Amino acid sequence: MIMKRIIVYISIAIAAMTGMSACGEKYLDIQNENGLSTGVFWKTEDDINAGLNAVYGMFYRQGTWTRNIYTQLNGMADDGVSYAGWTELNEWTKFKYTNYNFGEGQVKMWREHWTAINRANQVLDHIDDENISFSSEANRNDLKGQALWLRSFYYYYMVALWDNVPLLLKTSSASDQPSNSTPDEVFTQLESDLTEAIGYLPLRRDADKARPTKGAAYGLLAKIYAQHHNWTKAAECLRWIIEGEGKGIYSLVPNWQDNFSNKKEDNSESLYEIQFSLCNYVGFDQTDNYRDANAQLGTQIEVNQSPKGEGWNNVEANRWIVEYFKREKTTSGTNDPRLFYSCWYSNAETDFPEHPNQIIYNKTWSQYNYSDNDNNRVFIKKYSTDVYPLYYWNDNNFRSIRLADMLLLYAECLNEINKGPNATAVECVNRVRTRVGLPTLQNSNYYNGSSITSNYNEFKEHLKIERGLELAFECVRWIDLKRWGFDETTLRDIQKRDADFNNFIIGKHERLPLPQRDVDNNPNLEQNPNY
Repeated sequence: MIMKRIIVYISIAIAAMTGMSACGEKYLDIQNENGLSTGVFWKTEDDINAGLNAVYGMFYRQGTWTRNIYTQLNGMADDGVSYAGWTELNEWTKFKYTNYNFGEGQVKMWREHWTAINRANQVLDHIDDENISFSSEANRNDLKGQALWLRSFYYYYMVALWDNVPLLLKTSSASDQPSNSTPDEVFTQLESDLTEAIGYLPLRRDADKARPTKGAAYGLLAKIYAQHHNWTKAAECLRWIIEGEGKGIYSLVPNWQDNFSNKKEDNSESLYEIQFSLCNYVGFDQTDNYRDANAQLGTQIEVNQSPKGEGWNNVEANRWIVEYFKREKTTSGTNDPRLFYSCWYSNAETDFPEHPNQIIYNKTWSQYNYSDNDNNRVFIKKYSTDVYPLYYWNDNNFRSIRLADMLLLYAECLNEINKGPNATAVECVNRVRTRVGLPTLQNSNYYNGSSITSNYNEFKEHLKIERGLELAFECVRWIDLKRWGFDETTLRDIQKRDADFNNFIIGKHERLPLPQRDVDNNPNLEQNPNY
């Protein structure tokens, strides 16, 4: 496996970036000969590269893609639930926000998303400096496209979590007191940035897979346009991926489970993956040391969602996922294989006799000796590995954007544009279904396919099921729920599947509260509505 070359440079870049602060008092404004400052940095192409690598370094933080964002996004959605022993942690997925400054989830996620955005802004503030010589203009543009993509990526998730965040496009200073921006304002900026990035990024990368390509930019832009309900623009991006130039690059892999294996990374289905590595095989929470040259570059997704009795068990699956998967049989009469590779649960051996002697971290289900209540729980298998004993970290890349998501999103956009599914929309859904052995939607052995494929509302509602099963526990469902919107009818429907939504208040819980200490310290920053 090519190890994600930028990881080699991330620790050095982080150390450089964290040293870029200046003292307010003139007599303290002295160059530290042992560190770097803006006075001596941002002079060369290598400096730009180091600054950009420091943005990538923010993937490896507890508040971003090492740990906490999985609990928050999957736990808030109706496919996930938290029974974490840390009460405040699980309450934050149940719309019970008593401490707006909750450190483990809220503050870390807020702080580290802003750090990533500010680092990207530093790169963008200097990359067009005419005094910096680049090996080629194409290389300068590539680096600029990456910075625009990374900033857009982090803003996309900030809006998913908090909605009304400040829109900062320049390097921040301690005296800044930015005001809120609306999701509409943020999305409009991201759409402009990613359109620009598409013109800079290459079509493919033979190495350095950690860096986005043109396809990754089209994919992220499509997601943003869809959240913005600009179905026509989203469809244009998705058409490039599915029917245009991207058609020769991206394809569904034959074995669905390969998308979540650390042995099948960067495959043909992936538009973008966050690269993880165990090259620094160190202890528990060493990622929090921003200056540590040996900081961990792995992910804690596995230990975070492991079954009770293994790891932390901070987030798990809601039971309805199992029941919905079992509604339909494959054309060969077996259960949907995605269920086997998505969930651990008590009846899995009965449901999948083709997989005898099922082992969960070197034990069978019965060897865990669960209580009757725990026997009804469903644990997340997706992104697990065959490691034993379970370690704090693994090196399984997170697939942030994959083709199956794009196909189902394209079907949704076409249904919205045409006020009903056309042949292409139905074909996109069928490509996802038949890949795992299910019949086409028209020939479904459970759903009324002829009615669904000819009716706007029925197709729209059915896509919620298709997306829920295909993309379960991939930090997608919460964003989907926000795009589809909450009203009294939809809320009652969700409550049948997820009791956590009994706490949900329309007009309030579509977003998290902002950290109160930031609101208190900034007179221009308003707390989110109804908090």
